[in-house]
Amino acid sequence: MNNMKLLNVQSLDPDKRLEYFIRKVADTELIWGSYGDNGWLLLSDENGRKIVPFWPEREFVNEYNITHKYEYFPKEMDLYYFLNKWINGLTKDKIDIAVFPVMKKESFIITPLELKVLLEDELEQYE
Repeated sequence: MNNMKLLNVQSLDPDKRLEYFIRKVADTELIWGSYGDNGWLLLSDENGRKIVPFWPEREFVNEYNITHKYEYFPKEMDLYYFLNKWINGLTKDKIDIAVFPVMKKESFIITPLELKVLLEDELEQYE
């Protein structure tokens, strides 16, 4: 991915980044997270709510980790594994999802079940 595309997509508002995320993840059937020695990157908001971030492409994970000086690396996950296994686990553990967070922009925070509905609706269009 070239730098201009990276910057253009990162400059989108949270709603547009959510749309991009849904389309790209459904198209590639991959979802990207940030993984390190202690497992998946887990964030929290000012109220202590646990949030795990996910991205549509490797380059965005790299950029996020570098910007925040996180010692994590991009890790892909099969979309169907995510939908069938992770959604239930995140819901049970009361962990929400930051969809495609970028530096100095608000993130779209969504429940796992809400994200599942959006992704499954998009996937139906590919069948």
